[in-house]
Amino acid sequence: MKLPKSRCAVLPPQPKARRWRVVTVAVLGFISLTLAAAEAPRPPAAKAAELFPDELVVKGKGFEIRRSQLEAAVAAFKATMAAQGQSISPSQEPMVETNILDRMIFARILLQKATAEDRAKAKEAADKFVATEKRRAPSEESFKRRLLALGMSAELFAARALEDKLVEQVVQRELRAKIMVTTDQAREFYEAGVDPEVRELQAVVDKLAKTDPETAFYAEGKKRLEELRKANLARLNRPEQAHVSHIVIYTIDRLTNEPLPEDLRQTRRERIQKVAERLKAGEDFTKLAKEYSEDPAVGETGGEYTVAREADIVPELKAAFFSLPTNQVSEVITSKYGYHLAKVYERTPAGKPPFEKAEKDIKEYLLNEELQRQLPAYFAQLKQDFGVEMAKSRESK
Repeated sequence: MKLPKSRCAVLPPQPKARRWRVVTVAVLGFISLTLAAAEAPRPPAAKAAELFPDELVVKGKGFEIRRSQLEAAVAAFKATMAAQGQSISPSQEPMVETNILDRMIFARILLQKATAEDRAKAKEAADKFVATEKRRAPSEESFKRRLLALGMSAELFAARALEDKLVEQVVQRELRAKIMVTTDQAREFYEAGVDPEVRELQAVVDKLAKTDPETAFYAEGKKRLEELRKANLARLNRPEQAHVSHIVIYTIDRLTNEPLPEDLRQTRRERIQKVAERLKAGEDFTKLAKEYSEDPAVGETGGEYTVAREADIVPELKAAFFSLPTNQVSEVITSKYGYHLAKVYERTPAGKPPFEKAEKDIKEYLLNEELQRQLPAYFAQLKQDFGVEMAKSRESK
């Protein structure tokens, strides 16, 4: 069953069904907004620079990072967190700064290692990413205002998205593509909850069983091992889900959320009614969704989603998704957001899916777990290869 790449934008934020896909950039913990802030042009301030020199924080082959760049990156990260309703406490700031600096170093090095093929693939991915982000905004103007609030222009956002995807591509080529996960490993996870961490801890526990079976270390190791296995097996349990297609035509102003005038609402009602008639006549749902739906993500998803029973979505839609007979187009559904049409392809009951359906996701999860384990050593080797040196003032901290 196809999983959605994004949720329907007309719906309020909802918890997604558990998925194990981990985007490489998330593994790096680095986002284009942070890069943008770090690289944004700084206004000339010659006199200030004379009074307050821009301290060198770190340097390496082909790059250097100065205090103003690091502070800008930290500020951008804080702004992004604040936009998500989160904050950084003073006690967390040193750790946050250290982590961001590491990520900046990592990015500077990987950008130098990019090949022509890496750049071509990154350009394609970045263009797609930017187009998707624009579609998710109610309008071009709204998209620009969002960026402006983060101190960015659309051009800078696109440039940093390209850098972001280039970092991903280099990691993909140099590290991720070389990691193999077998069907046997996936089945071992499915049946016994074994992943790289469990396998490593099992080796330690087995050794303690022979040398120190009476110690607290052995007992604690066994307990932790059991907890990890149970947690991994719990990942396989999925809530009831519906695989659906959806078309929406708004009856609200997407900038203000205020209802549209009655005459416009009536016009839109007539429009979706015509779409409903064409669907019932046998026309392709995806084709009509791309043509008529005002869902910002429809270009990416074709209006197709997988929705969990407990998802926080519009009640009228949830009722349709979990009651409509499969392969039948709904009547026009009215919500406070607009008019909707839905079609249900399949409903999956809650529980552990068959191995054949879970295998792909398990392999992706195990691959990313192994990538997480390899990244620190890979980064350390890169720092050595590129002669990374911290400023003495920072080394003393």
